[in-house]
Amino acid sequence: MADIGPITLLMLQHHAIVNKFLSNFEKTSEKEMQKMKDSFKIFKWNLEKHFFIEETNFFTVADKDSKTEMTQLKNLLKDHKDLMVIINDLNEDVINGKKTTTTILRELLFAHERRETDSFYPMLDKRLSEKEKKEIIKKTGEITLG
Repeated sequence: MADIGPITLLMLQHHAIVNKFLSNFEKTSEKEMQKMKDSFKIFKWNLEKHFFIEETNFFTVADKDSKTEMTQLKNLLKDHKDLMVIINDLNEDVINGKKTTTTILRELLFAHERRETDSFYPMLDKRLSEKEKKEIIKKTGEITLG
């Protein structure tokens, strides 16, 4: 197995944090109304921060002259939009005290994460200079998840 680059590794860690918060929400029940609402709020907030980090810090360094990177970027941004539609629908349910399934959310989130960590982030790890990677990682650390 090839070495995992620093950008890919960092984002794998971010994905693990976001998934932990989704799992925490999934473990709650309607009987624990406030806990359910609080855990969803934490998950949603961390996913939004994660998307912000990606869109402002990683996606902006995609190579505009690379058809491959631009196609992947377009697909990743579409994923973010689609995921937020699902999140907002779930948020409405949670606000109304209804616990709904997260199966579709989890499937789309998993597919999205795979596209990022199997292809997009490794491309950045390979193409960017060590200095550029360090700058991106430093900026990413200014916003914490958790």
